[in-house]
Amino acid sequence: MRNAPRFAVAAVGAAATVLWFSTSAHADAVVDNGYARGGFISYGDKIWVEHFEHRTSSVEWYTNYGRSSSCSVTTPEIEKTCNYDMREEGTITLWVCTTGPDLGNDECSVPVTDRIGS
Repeated sequence: MRNAPRFAVAAVGAAATVLWFSTSAHADAVVDNGYARGGFISYGDKIWVEHFEHRTSSVEWYTNYGRSSSCSVTTPEIEKTCNYDMREEGTITLWVCTTGPDLGNDECSVPVTDRIGS
């Protein structure tokens, strides 16, 4: 873009700003406990979890209409995505917990609640 006209650079910047605002308005829920991260992807109804070595981590979740489950990853895997079919309305609450040989108790994140669908 070294020789690009100024209006072209401004248009690219404006498009990036609009894209950022549109995606951040529908951001998925993310949870983190310092040992693992996970979250909810509303497009496709997916729960994901990733963690550090020598541990087992799970994203536990429930909806406001009575469904619940978990998505777990264990060594040697470092990440996993689980696919669920959820209603297109309501809320989901999730948190991530980790167990391991160097942890006395489960280390869990603070629960986060997000909308399901748009």
